[in-house]
Amino acid sequence: MIRSVRVRERRRLGWLRKKWVVIPAIIVVILGAIGGYGLWYYYSLQGDIQEPIEEVVPQEDPEEPFNVLLVGSDSRAGLTEAEQDRLGAQDVEADGTVISGERADTLIVARIDPETNRVTMVQFPRDLYVPIASGGSNKINSALLEGKGNLVQTVEDLTGLDINVYAQVNIAGFRDLVDAIAGVDVCIPEPIPFDSATGIEVTEEEVGMVHFDGERALRFVRSRKVFGEGDFARIQNQQKFLSAAVTKVTSVGTFLSFSKLLSIKRAAGKNLKVDSNTDLRELYNLMKRFREFDPENYEAYTAPNLGVGSNEAGSVVIPDEAAMAVMFEAMRNDESPQDAGNIPNDVDPASVRVGVYNGTNPDETVAGPASEELLDAATVGGSRLSVVEVLNADRFNYRRTVVRYESDARLEAELVAAALPGAKLKEGDTPIGIDVAVIVGRQFEVQRLVDIIAIDLPIPGELPAVCR
Repeated sequence: MIRSVRVRERRRLGWLRKKWVVIPAIIVVILGAIGGYGLWYYYSLQGDIQEPIEEVVPQEDPEEPFNVLLVGSDSRAGLTEAEQDRLGAQDVEADGTVISGERADTLIVARIDPETNRVTMVQFPRDLYVPIASGGSNKINSALLEGKGNLVQTVEDLTGLDINVYAQVNIAGFRDLVDAIAGVDVCIPEPIPFDSATGIEVTEEEVGMVHFDGERALRFVRSRKVFGEGDFARIQNQQKFLSAAVTKVTSVGTFLSFSKLLSIKRAAGKNLKVDSNTDLRELYNLMKRFREFDPENYEAYTAPNLGVGSNEAGSVVIPDEAAMAVMFEAMRNDESPQDAGNIPNDVDPASVRVGVYNGTNPDETVAGPASEELLDAATVGGSRLSVVEVLNADRFNYRRTVVRYESDARLEAELVAAALPGAKLKEGDTPIGIDVAVIVGRQFEVQRLVDIIAIDLPIPGELPAVCR
């Protein structure tokens, strides 16, 4: 009996010893499997999405600011004809023109300073009329038709910024990536009327935190007809959605879900492309920077433009070349573009009534040409001064140009004077109906007014009441 007990005890102790060997071994096997899966996932996905783009300039110093080009392609690859119809993404224009190849439906340049974590983003209207690297001028979105390298070179030529990172996703990929993370919740504080072009609609009952699956998200970010500012409102919608989507993609919940990771791999592998210098780790770190557009660290802009016009390319957005030059010079110097403008106040040029008077020589007709130069220089965002009188001055021996104003028109006078470097500001009487009188002297020159306004960004955590 005693021997039997001892045998059982030895067997129990033997099993315990084996258990403490087996359990760690099982844990090691599981961790090894997870690690192996992670390595497979990392290198497999990286191989799927990387693509050589010679025009992308590798970043030499990781501590220095670098520039990222984010592209949303309108390629219909991966969408059936029925899906194109349902999503308002048909491959035929309204005039019957067949859409072939791929164009840049969304185009964002972001300059990132690793030292300060500052991000400056500029989004280009897809119809912005610019010189194309491969030759001629056209809408900026058409540069992608001749390849990613052509688009990169076009943007580099336009901005003077070297592109260090390139990332692109197409229509089907955007939809599938959103579905891979089980959709995204976005604050929509007001109803969105039905858009017949894309099918998007948010009713009064839905207002608040609205859930977007891939298909509905695609409708939302591509819609522009139902928004008062068209393409410009769409840009703001895209930035709002980008922030919410990136927050979810980089969340812990996503990385703890094998099913989501596999879905992301399937969607990204077919539809996401990055330059061959950018690995997954760098892409992940990049995405984390876009989790929240905190005004403390972010500035967002629309490329300066003079509004919609038309030419041989059809309906286009006319670039404000002077303002763009100032904006991108500031970015290259790691300065805030909104601090680079030279407009002293928020006066609308169209509200300022100006008289221009010849104060140099009675035999010279200088006031007329001077008024035209002033009008061109002081036009801001398509808003022009109102020149209501062009005459001779009271005398013709003015050496300096004088900007005269009534006491209640000081701000208006400062606006006009900002376009006339070297002019003398002087308070005094002006003719009836004139806010600001410009007396043209022998020293007359103009400089282009530039007003670069950042897009208002919501403070993180301060959602509208309806979304809380």
